[in-house]
Amino acid sequence: MTSPNSAPIVSAKNVTRALGGRQVLDDVSLDVQPGEVVVLVGPSGAGKTTFLRTMNGLETIDTGELTVAGQPMGYRIAPNGRRVPATKSALRQQRQEIGFVFQHFNLFPHMTALENIWHAPVRVRGVDKREAVAQAQALLERVGLGEKSDARPSKLSGGQQQRVAIARALAMKPRLMLFDEPTSALDPEMIGEVLDVMRELAADHMTMVVVTHEMGFAREVADRVVVMDAGAIIEVAPPSRLFAAPEHPRTQAFLSKIL
Repeated sequence: MTSPNSAPIVSAKNVTRALGGRQVLDDVSLDVQPGEVVVLVGPSGAGKTTFLRTMNGLETIDTGELTVAGQPMGYRIAPNGRRVPATKSALRQQRQEIGFVFQHFNLFPHMTALENIWHAPVRVRGVDKREAVAQAQALLERVGLGEKSDARPSKLSGGQQQRVAIARALAMKPRLMLFDEPTSALDPEMIGEVLDVMRELAADHMTMVVVTHEMGFAREVADRVVVMDAGAIIEVAPPSRLFAAPEHPRTQAFLSKIL
């Protein structure tokens, strides 16, 4: 983890978001430093995934401030001081710096594993195809799937598909990786192979924000664990302190149910 004096990659200040008449995010403030692994935990409906999705503009915030790499995410401040939605081109540009790994892989079914990885760098970043293909093959090797380059998603297990999805996100050379419950759709025997890749990314000092119910991963890899409940952050602590002596009663109740 880098010095706390460095500028945060993600900075949320008093963020709110309402959906369907319900306050999904309620005065959320959090900074994520370069090279830090932050794990978001809490009961279902706590606002974890919504908060994660605001970090790459899949959800917009209603009030507060949210910046990624120093730039407002999903909005801009007009000359008159009012907040207005970001243009599609500006949002697309920002998202190039952010990798997002979903629960359900979202691979292109008609493409091979290799094609799924090199497609975006060529189409979006203008990388030379030969260079992108070589990088894609190297990324498949990195996630332990070098021999699966010609396989389509339907021929891969869930764990293999998720590892391809991680490689696809890494192909864009992001400054920030976001993971939304990346193992929740996997059979138990496949969870470990995905978490192993994520552990390697953390060891390489990739900045990561992870929503997960895998408390063992949070305990082992996180620099900080953020507990959310009812749209609010109720406790933030290093895993060594949080799991040994949680302070908030709702954190205590949550951990008692899942540990």
